[in-house]
Amino acid sequence: MEKYDYLIVGSGLFGATFAYMAKKAGKTCLVIDKRPHLGGNVYCEKVEGINVHKYGAHIFHTNNKEVWDFVNGIVEFNRYTNCPVANYKGELYNLPFNMNTFNRMWHDVHTPAEAQARIDSQKFKGEPKNLEEQAMSLVGRDIYTKLIKDYTEKQWGRDCKDLPAFIIKRLPVRLVFDNNYFNDRYQGIPIGGYNKLVEGLLASPQPSPAEREPNTTDDLSASSNTADKGCIDIIEGLDLPLNAGPKSKNLADGRYREMADTGNYAILKEFAKQQRNNPTEAERAFWEMASGGVFGVKFRRQHIIGDYIVDFICLEKKLIIEIDGEYHNDSQQQIEDNLRSQELKDYGFAILRIKNEEVIGAPENVIKKVKLAMWLTEKVPLREGFREASSCLVYTGALDEYFDYKLGRLDWRTVSFKTRVEDTPNYQGNAVVNYTSHDVPYTRVIEHKHFEMFGQEVYDCPKTVVSEEYSTEYKEGMEPYYPVNDDRNNALADEYRQLAAKEENVIFGGRLAQYKYYDMAPVIEDAMNRAKSAIGF
Repeated sequence: MEKYDYLIVGSGLFGATFAYMAKKAGKTCLVIDKRPHLGGNVYCEKVEGINVHKYGAHIFHTNNKEVWDFVNGIVEFNRYTNCPVANYKGELYNLPFNMNTFNRMWHDVHTPAEAQARIDSQKFKGEPKNLEEQAMSLVGRDIYTKLIKDYTEKQWGRDCKDLPAFIIKRLPVRLVFDNNYFNDRYQGIPIGGYNKLVEGLLASPQPSPAEREPNTTDDLSASSNTADKGCIDIIEGLDLPLNAGPKSKNLADGRYREMADTGNYAILKEFAKQQRNNPTEAERAFWEMASGGVFGVKFRRQHIIGDYIVDFICLEKKLIIEIDGEYHNDSQQQIEDNLRSQELKDYGFAILRIKNEEVIGAPENVIKKVKLAMWLTEKVPLREGFREASSCLVYTGALDEYFDYKLGRLDWRTVSFKTRVEDTPNYQGNAVVNYTSHDVPYTRVIEHKHFEMFGQEVYDCPKTVVSEEYSTEYKEGMEPYYPVNDDRNNALADEYRQLAAKEENVIFGGRLAQYKYYDMAPVIEDAMNRAKSAIGF
């Protein structure tokens, strides 16, 4: 198989935009993502006819006309305007802080001058030493107490007195009646959801290296500088070892059976036998492919690795295939799957997760995906072997993970969601409601239909989907969301960035790889600019 110009790890907005720009310039790309879907955190699930933002509310906003025109060239955006509401013990306040907020907070305040005077009378005086004093120096005591204190403590899991002042550098105070949260000129949601944007970015109508006739060229990169040769191949659900795992010698020596705990092996062996005799419909369909010689290599089924039984495995290619049912969509199960995958990667295996419905409904896609994954797994660990697969690596995973945590682990905050269907067309009347007291454990409730449905459309859809959002400390297996911007982590991130700058033919992009909080528009802008710089157009 031919070599790609770019191997892109991660199909979020940075990776997808970079791939689009590279394809446009006639370059060939292979995009891989360990999640079983594309789009990273902007991915949407369709529930009851509603696009549910699986990883939290995403509202696109920018002042950059080039970026706005770029995304609207992929998919049209709607008119959604972000006007969140804060709920403090049943009292409702408009956000951001504006004259509607101030009149609700102080019923005798009716003018901008009165609002400013009330805020000034409550401000903290002196040099702020922590977040509480910083916030009170900006907006005064009442707003801080009702709308900032508990909400921030739920977000960070710490008392505001124990948080550094620099976390809040400014708090917008608008002395006008304006509930629009953003000041940006352009704002909206893709019509049809963010999947439409990502699918448009990653669309590849041209033949790819995986589909071209063999022996046409040994290395496409030397002749792929015209637009008609640009293409994108995709493998979602593929989790590859970046570095040589601590247990990979067991695999290299062929001692995979010794990986299992001796006390558990007999139990696992009996259970694996039962599983082989009672496969699911999707497992039976995949086994017919594998045992029929479609892949040209030997697969084993219900095989014991360590303390796990994997669905299918090709020991020659170091590739595990997991056929996943719907329960793998559960957030807690995904954490357990991530922990399991990490341990299997420590042995040197790659894991490819394929959904039941894909095996049954699109076997040709499965065959192509598995063959391409087998070709790529020959290059693991990826940090050393990517040059056999591509001329350049675009990496959007965690910065410290790329370097095998050699300088220590960076800290993250993360969020989890409890999502449910409500048998009513309109649950809270707004897309986002923040809960700013400790009376409720979640930080906000998202009602997803309000991102794309307006007026009568809300009631034409008889049910609604709501998500409670919980902020928590990051633990192994969870999805990292936000960098922790304290002195320790900022210093450690700078050390990793210095290492990253020395990596040849590797581009680090996005919030994880740069350890930086990003809104969506700046991510896309950065990917566009860095693609132009790398490709030279």
